[in-house]
Amino acid sequence: MIGATLATAVRAATTTSDPVNYLDGWTALALTVGLLVAALCLIAGLRGNPPGSITITATVLLQLTMIGYLLRYAVALAGGESSVGPAWELWAYLVTVLMLPAVGLLWAKEEHSRWGTLVLAVVAFVAAVMCARVAQIWYGVGFS
Repeated sequence: MIGATLATAVRAATTTSDPVNYLDGWTALALTVGLLVAALCLIAGLRGNPPGSITITATVLLQLTMIGYLLRYAVALAGGESSVGPAWELWAYLVTVLMLPAVGLLWAKEEHSRWGTLVLAVVAFVAAVMCARVAQIWYGVGFS
């Protein structure tokens, strides 16, 4: 039920040229994965659990999503599309969002307490927010 609703929402949020509707399918997917991973890791961290197979696997899934997200924009740029906002800012966000889960995983590997799991929660939330900002830069939301 939830999976079908999510799939419908992702399909409905296809790429648009309307700057007010910047939540295209890739951004909706990145936001969904990021927020779900953040919630999972937050709950595990608040329960006192150190980074485990579920939180690590979820963060690896987030990393794969971020790789796909970066490739989406790289393919669009190679295809002749361009962002409305500054290209340097777009790439700064994309590179940072790509590095976040990897750095979080390294941190969690060294921090074998609940704090390592909470770091993964923060990383996932920040990645989701940064993906929304990437889409805003691409579609020109907030630029005059």
